[in-house]
Amino acid sequence: MFKPELWQSHDEYRTLVTTVGRRLSRNNPKYSFDLYKEEQDKLLNLDLDPLLDLIPAYYSDGGRPAQHQAQLLRSLVLFVLLFNKTKAGTSLTSWVREVLPASISLTVLIGCPSTDELPPLGSYYDLMDRFWQGDRHVYSRSSLLPAGRNGKKPQKVIGSDGKLSEPQDTASTTTKDIVADIMDGKPVSDNTQEALQKIFSILAVLPSLQAGLFDAADLTVSGDGTAVASHSSPYGRHLSSCGRSCPFRSTCGRHYSDPDAGWGWDSDNETWFFGHTLYMLCCRNAKLKVELPLLMNFTGARRHDSKNFLYAIDSFGRNGCGLSPKNICLDSAHDNIPTYILLEHWGINALIDINGRSKSSVGATDDITFNKNGHPLCRAGHEMCSWGSDPIKDAHKYRCPLRCGRIGKCPYETECSPGRYGRTVYIKNNGSLRFQPRIPRDSQQYKDIYSERTACERVNNRVLNDYCLQHLKIRGRDHFSLWGMLIGICIHLDARYKAAQQ
Repeated sequence: MFKPELWQSHDEYRTLVTTVGRRLSRNNPKYSFDLYKEEQDKLLNLDLDPLLDLIPAYYSDGGRPAQHQAQLLRSLVLFVLLFNKTKAGTSLTSWVREVLPASISLTVLIGCPSTDELPPLGSYYDLMDRFWQGDRHVYSRSSLLPAGRNGKKPQKVIGSDGKLSEPQDTASTTTKDIVADIMDGKPVSDNTQEALQKIFSILAVLPSLQAGLFDAADLTVSGDGTAVASHSSPYGRHLSSCGRSCPFRSTCGRHYSDPDAGWGWDSDNETWFFGHTLYMLCCRNAKLKVELPLLMNFTGARRHDSKNFLYAIDSFGRNGCGLSPKNICLDSAHDNIPTYILLEHWGINALIDINGRSKSSVGATDDITFNKNGHPLCRAGHEMCSWGSDPIKDAHKYRCPLRCGRIGKCPYETECSPGRYGRTVYIKNNGSLRFQPRIPRDSQQYKDIYSERTACERVNNRVLNDYCLQHLKIRGRDHFSLWGMLIGICIHLDARYKAAQQ
């Protein structure tokens, strides 16, 4: 049960910190309250009161009233801000049982007037599990799942560029199907992270927007995914009651500490990994030189980024405080016609790298250009001949004008089309959206805007290394999503603190 009268308001928290904290700082220097001045300023900038309109729906109507909910959230944020700066390191158990009880300064910073009122460790996990909207049965220690659930490492060819030569996932759902559902207004997935994404928007994105850290009317968003390894075995384990002499040992169910994890390819490190993909939408403040995550979404390791973006942008539209990007910058993994159609439908400028490995990208090489009508021009500047449609490729076919008898001579005859049939170019239906975007690819404006795509890579570095997500001993997409949200909040608090200092 949630009772609003038990919630510690931001004004009450501010009063506690300024009164008790001032006394600790003035009369008891040994408590080192001033040592956490930066963290104090960040927490005073974290107003939890807007959650009162959201979180009561995730509590039962009866039972014992939940206490110290604001203090628990504030303690988790402070714990992340102080990763590896206290003897707790990245251990929540050590933080709750050793560090907080030994420091009245940290106790006051989370909103408790004395160490006697600190919430127990179980309350933390109860709060962490409360906002996950998926099935929690699979995480139970007694749950059994089929042997070989995760299979073996996928045996797929890696290209010379370090990327998979084809999408990792083989699901029947295509980008075209996902875009069709989005345009029909249907939810494209059972978003188990919806509550966490709403909390993140309320506590991090909206306050940063109000502080002027990014402009909602001229918002450039970049998207990218990164590999997050899971500290769990892909093979599971047998229950203690299942001995080696059991005749069904090879086929009986096993317990998986991270049942959501799967095999994927990490193109940065050029290795297979067992875990999850963190897909983020980010923006950049060039003046302050800070990058901010706008959405953090954990997905399966096998799912291709072209699909991850569509699921992410749909969640962003539903849980992103009503923000609508003006420009979206993506890498070549997102180069597909349905994505262009969706962004064009929403009136968003698509800045996406051409994927040279795609079969539909043959017409996007450097020596093929387009006229104002979207007709492909050959290297010599002649219009290529339209030669019907290919229903299998869902594309229109164009042939070399020399081999079709439309022109008499060509200076590039032997270099461009030595064969008797001549050079052939396939342009996907609706390909004009791809080869002739709203902002021309050869313009300086395109280059200036697309340079902001590196915001995602910088945020990835902050999440994985500065805030140690890759080193946390956590398992399950539920806990990865929650800690990812907390880290995202801390990144926003860092940016707001930097803006206040300047």
